[in-house]
Amino acid sequence: MVRLHRLILGFLVFCLIASAAVFADSSEQNNSQLLTQIPPLTPNLSGSEQQLLPKNFDVWSCDWAPDSKALIFSGKMQGEDSSKMRIWYWSLDPVSEPAPLTNTDQFIDFSPRWSPSGTKIVMSRRSFQLKFTNSNTNSTIWLKELPGGAGKQLSSGTEDRDPFWSPDGTQLVFSRGQGPYRGQLYIVRITDGVTRLLAGQEGELLMSPWWGRDGNIYYTKLTPVPKTVVVSGQNYQVMDFGKGSIWSINPVTNMSSPVIKDEFDNRLPSLSPDGQKLAFVSNRIATKDGNGKFDRGSLFIKKISTGEIYFVTSKVGLNGGSLSWSPDGKKLAFFTFRSIRPAIWVINMP
Repeated sequence: MVRLHRLILGFLVFCLIASAAVFADSSEQNNSQLLTQIPPLTPNLSGSEQQLLPKNFDVWSCDWAPDSKALIFSGKMQGEDSSKMRIWYWSLDPVSEPAPLTNTDQFIDFSPRWSPSGTKIVMSRRSFQLKFTNSNTNSTIWLKELPGGAGKQLSSGTEDRDPFWSPDGTQLVFSRGQGPYRGQLYIVRITDGVTRLLAGQEGELLMSPWWGRDGNIYYTKLTPVPKTVVVSGQNYQVMDFGKGSIWSINPVTNMSSPVIKDEFDNRLPSLSPDGQKLAFVSNRIATKDGNGKFDRGSLFIKKISTGEIYFVTSKVGLNGGSLSWSPDGKKLAFFTFRSIRPAIWVINMP
């Protein structure tokens, strides 16, 4: 079993590396010019960030408590087997150790989100089953009461992930994968588990939804297409995920529209608590230093009122955990490999 878990972790890391390679920037020749065109949010902001969580943890994503007094995060202690990936609670006290909120050997838990009331969390929960010599994965959305309530399964899809609360705490939006090249957005009611399709056509991969306080749901859209690659003189057909674009959809009218759609790879939208700034990760400026093999993105802010885009910091993961605003909008957390191990860093926002 230990060997299986190690193989699973290796597979997950391989997928992350492969995804980073697929999404590499194809227009680096324009980046030096772009850097002069995109103003920084404030002078000297980049470089002021720091690692947020204890360094003895591998961390993939996090979320602030509504009262800003604590964090929940998905991670494991360094050196532990991949089966120890669970949800943790941390009081933000540097001298206190995080405490596990979930601890089930049959599951790996990730993508936690705190309810607006602070009394519940939701997460993606992945199980692994061994069938002959192949490992099959299955992930669903689960709800957990705090502090010590039992878990409750909310969705029944085979690849459900990235849950996010509605502002009133009565519903969730999540992404449901249908194979590696298609994903749709669904909404589920907390009270009775009734689920409905929100968006996603054939040939689209929708992911990383964020339900803003303005009532709109922001998400990443990819459009995979076949591509021919040559290896040792032989032609092979593969799927190219293409470059991401950011869209919004009104969950009442189901009307959608592009928010950031250009020649760059734009992902992981995150609307600020005041609804005025949309943070996102993009490869519009190439990362040439640090652990660029993984961190191929940079962090940007788009002002909703004017449409202006500002540079925040580089060396940010295009793939991995989503962004997370502090409830007061003064901090923004992001996923990165700049610590060599997977980690969450935070930067103070003006």
